[in-house]
Amino acid sequence: MDKPKVYVHRMGEWYGLYMNEENEALLESFADVVSEKDRTEPMTEEELIERMQGARAILSLNGMGCSEITTKVLKSVPSLELICISHWWEQLEDKAKEAGIPFIEGSNGNTVAVAEWVLTCALMGVRRIMYFNDLMKAGSPWCEPRRVAGMMSEKTVGIVAYGRVGHYAAHYFRTMGCKVYVCDKLLSEEQAQKDGVELRDMNWIFANCDVISLHLPVLPSTRGIIGAEQFALIKDGAVFINSARAAVYDENALVEEMKKNRFCAYLDVFAEEPLALDHPFRSMDNVVITPHIAGDNIEMFRRCGREAILTLKDYFEGKPVINRKFYID
Repeated sequence: MDKPKVYVHRMGEWYGLYMNEENEALLESFADVVSEKDRTEPMTEEELIERMQGARAILSLNGMGCSEITTKVLKSVPSLELICISHWWEQLEDKAKEAGIPFIEGSNGNTVAVAEWVLTCALMGVRRIMYFNDLMKAGSPWCEPRRVAGMMSEKTVGIVAYGRVGHYAAHYFRTMGCKVYVCDKLLSEEQAQKDGVELRDMNWIFANCDVISLHLPVLPSTRGIIGAEQFALIKDGAVFINSARAAVYDENALVEEMKKNRFCAYLDVFAEEPLALDHPFRSMDNVVITPHIAGDNIEMFRRCGREAILTLKDYFEGKPVINRKFYID
């Protein structure tokens, strides 16, 4: 029996992040692969149509290079049955809908990576890992008073926006024994109950939660939505986490609040990146910063590639295909 043809559009330097020898071998084990791999040169509609002829699926590793795959191209390849993506970026979803081709998210690797970073920060903040590390390295024998850390279990956690990462982070926090509150106008009471979370407004979360984690997308309605008023509500000793985007709050207001040393912040994103060498965050003991790497590591890329390939394998074997947008392992 002939193997189904799968087309992988050009990825430039990104290709090698997702597709190592193991992932390539996995895809080739069940598919006749036509791949542009690390090609950087743009392709014409004619080239794409010719290369895709007979393909039953497109594997879109992160969307890089897909802008030239137009609706005309998709409609010119009648054999196409499915577009499977491994890592959300610029994608083909709208074009797929126009061409009448099913579109599925085949991996949640990036979601898991960011949610892990969020949970790690919460644990470090509640257990005050960096506080004790700094004191010990400064020469303190026992860091007295040393019984100042808490436990993650039974903490109240506020998730601001319940998209894919917020959804997964909430799952992690619940497994740690936390009470999870969510601020999201799109989340229904029925779904909240099903997921074991409670709905609250944003100011309530800022004023009452031990851990606050932002997962807002940057939209006209969310840009700058958080300011000095919300930061002033945060409880002393709380942990504030942002792995989303800095554009959703007034960064200067956060700087001013952190100067009061009332709570700690774990930040992966900033108003300007890379973060300026003289930015106040770099010298604040109660602010822990990372260089926009919450979801950026080689294991994440490899997992995204592998899971999308396995999704295609299930499809061609006639097994149920899981859309992993909000998939919990």
